Parts: sequence; structure tokens; C-alpha cells
Amino acid sequence: MNSLISNPVAFTLFGKFNVYWYGIIITGAILAGTLFVVFECKRRKKKVESLLTMFLWIVPLAIIFARLAYVLFHVSDFFPIQSWSDFGEIFNVRGGGISILGAIPGGILGAFINCKIHKDFTFSEALDMVAPGMILGQALGRWGNFVNQELYGEEITNTALQHFPIAVQIDTHYVYDENGAVIEVLKNHWFQATFFYEMVLNLIGFVILVIISRKTKKNLVCTFAYIAWYCVVRAIMESIRTDAVVVGGVHIGVVGCAIAAVLAVVVIILIETKVIKTKTPDYLKEEEILIPEDE
Repeated sequence: MNSLISNPVAFTLFGKFNVYWYGIIITGAILAGTLFVVFECKRRKKKVESLLTMFLWIVPLAIIFARLAYVLFHVSDFFPIQSWSDFGEIFNVRGGGISILGAIPGGILGAFINCKIHKDFTFSEALDMVAPGMILGQALGRWGNFVNQELYGEEITNTALQHFPIAVQIDTHYVYDENGAVIEVLKNHWFQATFFYEMVLNLIGFVILVIISRKTKKNLVCTFAYIAWYCVVRAIMESIRTDAVVVGGVHIGVVGCAIAAVLAVVVIILIETKVIKTKTPDYLKEEEILIPEDE
């Protein structure tokens, strides 16, 4: 693990173009999530070609929105722009810096556009197919934060706890005052490995979503279960992360995610009680036709 931290560059192409471990890990996570959705697509008796076309909309928009959200949450890191180099850093995704909270609406928008254009899936069924793959990709992608030494929590001073996976050693940690000025620099200190905590919770969420997707007979239950689970996880992580966005002493991420999680649970209840009516997935309708009810 230390070798990855000390050298974030995996290899260099043509002596100029650095390929970072972060980019490799994120790409691998996207591919893993996509592979699962391919299997889910086959299980639902949909055309894989149509799914791959949809991902041509989902993935780019998810990445664009994820980067946009990160830049907006860290405005002081990118503005004011004083050179073309500073401007280029806004788009330097390879070096790290994306927000999953931005990727979610970006991916949803991509799925919506695709369903409106191609009509191979209903929008709701497309979201239900993608949701488990999304959280799987998020779980695996957290290792990118490990190699970039980011998304860690509070400092751990108890030497008995200074080991992975409880904690992670950070080369350089800056302590800021309330005005954003650096007041202390910590070298090789241990901090909570929140990226790992989130990875584990997301893998648990993945298993739960797979079960739900096979048990429910209503569209959008899996999608809102994803929103509820992930928002709870993020609310917990935002409460202990050192780089969480705080305005007026309030952790914005905690409040926003908590509200979204509650609303998602309410929607699930309304769907299950038929107050909100959603359709049955197409593949279940076909099974009902093939298996006649007992007379």
C-alpha cells in the first residue's frame, strides 16, 4: 500500500503523459459496475447492446457532473484563475477530485436522455438496473481516494489503533483556521480510514440492492433504496471527514444527505402501499404470462 501512496503515477506514456493509479482504479470501478449491470440486463431479458448505448450517455455525464460538483464544493482551490494552467486544473480529473453526489444526478440525466431517444428501456426500469452497479462502482472507486490520500477522517492518536483498516497514514495534513489559513502542518500522522469504512458499507448496500432487485415487483423501489442507503452512508462519513463542507458550523453534506435519505424511505413506503403507483418490470410481466395461475 505504501508504494502506491509514495508514487501516485502508475506509468508514463511516450515520456510525457502520466497515467495515475487514481484514474486506473476509477476506470476499473466503472467497468466492474458496468459488468454487473450487463448481467442484470440479461436477467431482465433486455438487449445488452441497448444497455451499452445507454452507458455512452450515463458515464460521460456522470463524470462531468462529478467533477463540476467537486469544483463547486472546493471553489477556493480553483478560483481565482490566474493562468491557463489554473484553468486547466478545473478539468484535471486524472489528478483526483470528483464528487459522487454530483455523479448521481449526472448519471440519472444520462439515463433519462437515452430513454427518451432510444426507448429500449423505460426510465424507471433503467434506473433500477443501474442502481446496484452504481453502488458497486462507488465502493471499488474509494480505493482511488486511498492512493490520493484523501477523504480521511479525524486524527487517531491512540497507537493501538494506528493501523489499517482502522486508520491510514497521511504524508501531509494541513490544519486550517476558520478563515482558511494554514495554522499547522502534520507529517505522517494517522487518521480514520473513512474511505475504507465507506467502501465496506457500500458493498453491504450492493448486496442489499441485489436482493431487493430480485424480490420487489415494483419499479423504482431499488432506485430509492439506493438513494436512501447511500445518503445514510454519506451522512455518516460527512460527519467525520476532515474535508467536509461546513457552513456556519453546519455540515452541509450531513444535513442534505439526511433529508434525502428520509425522503427516499418515504417514497419507498408510498410505492409499496400503492399510494404512488409504479409499473411492474417488463420481465416479470412476461413470466406471469408464461406461468398461468392455478385454477
